[in-house]
Amino acid sequence: MKHFLVILLTLLLGSLPSQAEKGFVNLTPRPKNVILYDGACVFPQSFAVGVSAELGDTAMVEARRFVDALKASMKGYDISLQHSVENAFIQVAPYTGSASNVGTEGYRLVIKENSITLSSLTSAGFFYGFQSIRKMLPPHVGLELPGKEGDVYSLPVVSITDTPRFGYRGFMLDVSRHFFTVEEIKRFLDLMAIYKMNVFHWHLTDDQGWRAEIKQYPKLTTVGAKRSDSWNTDIYLVDDYWWTGEGAYTGKPYGPYFYTQEEMRDVVAYAAARHIDVLPEVDMPGHFVAAMASYPEFSCDPSNPPSVWTNGGISSNVLNVANPAAVEFAKNILSELCDIFPYPYIHIGGDECPTSQWESNAACQARYKELGLSSYRALQTHFIKDISDFVATKGKRLFCWNESITAGGSDLDLMKQTGATIMCWNPCQSGALKAAQMGLDAIVTEYHAAGGGYYINRRQSNDYGEPTGAGYGDDTVEGCYNYVPVPASVSSADAAHFIGVQGTFWTEHVSSNEYLEYLALPRLICVAEAGWSTQSKKNWTDFKERLTLDTQMLDAGGYIYARHWMDGYIHRVYENPLKDGAVVTFTNQSGDRPRCLADNKGTLNGQADACTEWLLESNGKEGEYYIRSQESGKYLYASSTASGSMVSLDTKKMAWTFDETTMSGYVAICPVANTAVAVNNNVSNATHTRLFAHGTANGASFYKVELISMPDGTHHATLDAGPSPASVYDLSGRRLRRSVKGDFAIVDGQKVIL
Repeated sequence: MKHFLVILLTLLLGSLPSQAEKGFVNLTPRPKNVILYDGACVFPQSFAVGVSAELGDTAMVEARRFVDALKASMKGYDISLQHSVENAFIQVAPYTGSASNVGTEGYRLVIKENSITLSSLTSAGFFYGFQSIRKMLPPHVGLELPGKEGDVYSLPVVSITDTPRFGYRGFMLDVSRHFFTVEEIKRFLDLMAIYKMNVFHWHLTDDQGWRAEIKQYPKLTTVGAKRSDSWNTDIYLVDDYWWTGEGAYTGKPYGPYFYTQEEMRDVVAYAAARHIDVLPEVDMPGHFVAAMASYPEFSCDPSNPPSVWTNGGISSNVLNVANPAAVEFAKNILSELCDIFPYPYIHIGGDECPTSQWESNAACQARYKELGLSSYRALQTHFIKDISDFVATKGKRLFCWNESITAGGSDLDLMKQTGATIMCWNPCQSGALKAAQMGLDAIVTEYHAAGGGYYINRRQSNDYGEPTGAGYGDDTVEGCYNYVPVPASVSSADAAHFIGVQGTFWTEHVSSNEYLEYLALPRLICVAEAGWSTQSKKNWTDFKERLTLDTQMLDAGGYIYARHWMDGYIHRVYENPLKDGAVVTFTNQSGDRPRCLADNKGTLNGQADACTEWLLESNGKEGEYYIRSQESGKYLYASSTASGSMVSLDTKKMAWTFDETTMSGYVAICPVANTAVAVNNNVSNATHTRLFAHGTANGASFYKVELISMPDGTHHATLDAGPSPASVYDLSGRRLRRSVKGDFAIVDGQKVIL
């Protein structure tokens, strides 16, 4: 595969001259207006970058950074910076056209055979113009990596007038569930700058960890920045493929991990130099478990303090918004952060906040009556308004997730008064439209739509070996690119409130920077183009051509990225381990689900704590096996004639079928809490490939463990609770894979992916 991709890239690069004649410019995001001419602009060995005397110091600052970047990349070239455009090869000049053509972040770039002229109205525009020049040069230039002595640098002869579609072009990174170092964050800030993204949304706190140093409340980091365990989904390289990691809980303490205030300021400064604002988020009043574990006196039940969460989900343990001391606690936290982050906005979450504890808390009940509310959800709105008024004294405004206006019972009139920007994920577009109709601005960050949205932490493929994680495997790169953030049905007045897009990355299933990059790239680049380029300019075929060339830059920077979208991608083939004498171990690594298959030398049940090994013995027919306990020597047996018969360990044999070719082939063995296990033998098709067992217990105590044979040859062991014995999911294999919580099968001593 590696050699194929090298050949592919060579062919693409070799055809650039003819592409240029057709109007091809390798610049991502695609500019608003491009006119391509014949010829090329070749950089002389010695040249000057000149800044017009009419421009202020900010333009000179941008030019100096540009010159320093070129010096780092163009080995052997003599490059100077001067305070006039006279005789300069690259001229930085005031923009004299219509301001509407370039706005506050746009630029005009005119490249002739013997000169380059860049003009803009703002320092941001000059920065993005310089980025376009670097982006059209060889890949190492954009990354500020050194080239080779004797390299020749050239640009197409082109005229570009460019300005972004949206003012907000963001990337959110959740560092609560998995902590990323400052250097790892800077790697993404570098990419954001290359692709003209301008907001880094830093999700600093959640139920699973508190990552920001707050000097007034040291226990937020001594207690809230660590937890007892963590989910491990590392991936590793095997034969040019990134391969699934263990996908299980580690059993090891995680943390304490947090950013000092000096480190946060360092990230802010690094981002600012790249015209990226940092939007900090402290999720409240829900998703606040790490804070409540640190200071339980501010919770609704101080006598029963929570622990920092390891698992995902939604906790009912929320801030007591009726306790003035608890509200002051939140304000004091935000006060320290406001001093660190100069961006005029701060994000306070507001998503997935249950009201159950408020409903049973005396102070909240009293506050509910005092305000004359008809819904406890309105307590959250009053809290948001209080926080909004407070941060306004710090010169800040709020961001909130869409639940602040879409959750039933929210006080919409009060939310209007906050002037908050609404970040919309679910419902995304209807939530954004609702915000717009309330006069509030909205950011589009669709969690999942047909083919893909902007939650770029979700699995983008169901290929064998694709790492475990969130989603169904259908959030493809093409789907992400083709997602339309503003539906055509939205009026122009409402569309004016759709002010941006964001690639959002949650890390419940991510435990390494490698996996972050693998999932985020290249979908973050898709979001970048959606943020900058007009909808009419977007074209998947053209984008894929540019993206294929950009893989050279990603490779040069050592970035890891998914390749499913690339022409010629070769899918991994799996060698079936199920053969006569193979050993399969069903084991449960989920601490909250201790039930597992146990050899109790009698009727099979799900109550024992220890697992057993089951030996597969072929009956001579392809895909059919007997299953024998290695502990007792007895076979897993069920009558092949009676539905509902007991699954037992017996001296008799029963053939359990694994079909290698059809989606319907699987064997499901289902232990049920406090009840016997029945087997339903479905013999409705000729190949006798359907066997599944289900419990006779009620839905609340129903569990299942399944070894599933996939059509691509993979086999998966899963454990999960079913809604009822009568509905054992759609056992089509792929759907089940998303419900895994740390279980795996071992075949011939090797772990089989989930």
